[in-house]
Amino acid sequence: MSTSDVLTADTVLRGGPVLDLSDWKPGDEVTDDWLAGRPRALAVRDGAIVALGPEAEQLIGPETRVVDLDGDTVIPGINDGHLHFTGYSVTTHTYVKMGTDIFTDLAQLPSFLTKDRIDASGWIRGHGWDELVLGRKITARDIDDALDANGIAGTPVVLFDWSGHSLSANSVALERAGITAATPDPAGGVIYRDADGGPDGFLTDAAISLMIAVVPPVPTEQLLDAYRKGQADLHALGITALTEPGLGPGHRALLDGSGSVEALDALADLAEAGDLTMRVSVLVLPNGTGGANAADVRKHLEAGLARRYDDRDLDPRQLTIAGVKVFADGTPQNGTTWHKQPVHEDNPPEHRCGHMVVVGDSDLDKVEELREIIRTVDAAGLQVAIHAIGDQTVETVIDTIAEIAPNSPLRHYLIHTTELYPHGWETLAANGIGACFNPVIMSTFVRFLPAERILRTEPIRSTLHAGVRPGITSDAPVVPPDWRPAVVYAVTRAHVWEGEVPAEDAEGITTLDALALLTSGAAVRDRAETWRGTLAVGQRADLAVLHGSWPSDDDVASLVDRPIRLTMVDGTVVHSA
Repeated sequence: MSTSDVLTADTVLRGGPVLDLSDWKPGDEVTDDWLAGRPRALAVRDGAIVALGPEAEQLIGPETRVVDLDGDTVIPGINDGHLHFTGYSVTTHTYVKMGTDIFTDLAQLPSFLTKDRIDASGWIRGHGWDELVLGRKITARDIDDALDANGIAGTPVVLFDWSGHSLSANSVALERAGITAATPDPAGGVIYRDADGGPDGFLTDAAISLMIAVVPPVPTEQLLDAYRKGQADLHALGITALTEPGLGPGHRALLDGSGSVEALDALADLAEAGDLTMRVSVLVLPNGTGGANAADVRKHLEAGLARRYDDRDLDPRQLTIAGVKVFADGTPQNGTTWHKQPVHEDNPPEHRCGHMVVVGDSDLDKVEELREIIRTVDAAGLQVAIHAIGDQTVETVIDTIAEIAPNSPLRHYLIHTTELYPHGWETLAANGIGACFNPVIMSTFVRFLPAERILRTEPIRSTLHAGVRPGITSDAPVVPPDWRPAVVYAVTRAHVWEGEVPAEDAEGITTLDALALLTSGAAVRDRAETWRGTLAVGQRADLAVLHGSWPSDDDVASLVDRPIRLTMVDGTVVHSA
């Protein structure tokens, strides 16, 4: 668009480098010469970028808002491709916070379970604890004793751990859920038991659905308020778009259970009211973290789960249902990831390699069930995004998608892709399959692996240079949604090693690579690269202003302390500091 087409701009940002990323290539690095060649101004009109560099400043008119950057850096808006917006908003703004920064000793438990923490439904709900920090799992007896100490015995309590795959409940909550010694473990889940065979209060994967089924849902108005607050948090981090990975009937076996069909509708209510300023792509969730099966997927899709927004007055660039989330395996700490060699020492001898959490009596049955799920989702014209962590799961998922839907225009992809087997990135690239990684979470996974396997855990560099555009994502609220530590870890690989990173670890990427994967790469996965993801002329003005310069690889650690000055979506300011 030329200056003759646009007389003035609505907004011009000037006086600092604009990292438009339109010419980025894998391996590009920040140097003084590279920074000197960046445009130092950007013009916005009607929500789109209309000029860069000197031409942008020529569009300043009497009504133009001018933002003087003072050397700060304009970057494309961050797109977190795996952020549980509902779970993050609810657990952050309505539940008792029990994160590892404040809850480090079980003796502290009574301080979290006080009378004032009882919500309007009569329950106490907490989130964020980690058994590895506390030294063991929280039991029903622990919670009951804490309530007794505070004079509120009889209050039902549910405490969701950091992972979203486990919870602890007290005796009253177990009674309300009907969980007794006679209750069998559901397929894909475990009810932990005491010495007498009764439930000890700790539930994992599919078993958490038994408890979530009786926990009162968060009221709609409270949910909408949590969305508004959560959205403000994310915009303050420069996040302009996200994938909400899992809303639907499977919500009872995921995170805190707040990602229900009702939440799917509440997001649409928020958008129709004009209060949704985040771009949200939703993956619907027919099954939760255990018991995935093709029959349920088919049933819910045929009933219109993925067409729920068809009759709503929504801009699909603001809110859309993109695909289906599938759990192929679980988490290492629960012994439910599937590996080629034994990893899970606490599992029964015959299950030390773990297993998938898909329905089936044998590994072969589970693989065939997964194949049918992928066929079903692909045939419905929906993107399939599959949670896969163990190397055997990862290989199975990649090979199955490659056989059923190679180079699909739907751009199917793997979530986590943690233990990507050697040269698996070549199969990804050859078949147009995407992959997401979660650097901040990796330190919790690699403790289960020997050094030779840590070397190929999260091989972002190999995957990127093979021709894939892998995502760097948070998985909030499993970890905070701040993307800056993820960039540091993706560049340094310091998160997967205790002590110095060995010289043979070659999977670190550059800071520019990391920024591209958080922006333009995410847009490619969303099939949105023609209109967002970079700051090229013609793209939508989704951007953030980062204090200071974008760091070089050697200076990447400084990124953690760099605040976001300004965030815009569609040319509208959604955060200003």
